[in-house]
Amino acid sequence: MIQEKIVICEDHPIYSKGIEDYLQNYFEVVGNFKTGTEAVHFIERNKVDLLLLDLNLPDLNGIEVIELLHAKEIAIKIVVISMYNDKMLIEKCKKLQVHAYCSKHVTNTELLDILKNTEDGVFLVDSTLKGKMAASKPPVSSENFESKIRLTVREAELVALFSKGLTNKDIASQLCVSIFTIDTHKKNIYKKLNIKSVVELVNFYHENF
Repeated sequence: MIQEKIVICEDHPIYSKGIEDYLQNYFEVVGNFKTGTEAVHFIERNKVDLLLLDLNLPDLNGIEVIELLHAKEIAIKIVVISMYNDKMLIEKCKKLQVHAYCSKHVTNTELLDILKNTEDGVFLVDSTLKGKMAASKPPVSSENFESKIRLTVREAELVALFSKGLTNKDIASQLCVSIFTIDTHKKNIYKKLNIKSVVELVNFYHENF
């Protein structure tokens, strides 16, 4: 039986390798990339049936990858797997004709089942998201979501810590890094979110996390 060809696009090396090791028992894993640019470049030049795509990537974010593949009219089934479980972001992926959206809390077994059952015109979500979508907060602006998915995992973690009222010194001590490192991250977060104060950061956190 011919196996479907799948590409993984995920920048966290340990998670990415674990997913690849599991999926290679059921698919032909033809690529595992850390950036959206690399994934799109490969997919343009090779026959690929499925793309397992993270949204939080170091160059193009996942939404931009999806839009780019559509613009290039590349026929491929796309399954998003993300740490973000916001209803508005999931709905945006659905509108972009993504085939499925999974939380990173999904089990390997359920992820495999979703990947095996993707089909055009049907949008799937994993069981961890169905209840959360029904009970989610009212949607906020799409601009905030675009900002949110540009945050790295570390930056998202720091947003939560800053929102608890911790100082740079407190966070540096907790994470065993220098105050300079935390200050650099904070400046990058402010720039990405287009904010200028801790108050704005706290507001962003409570609206989006």
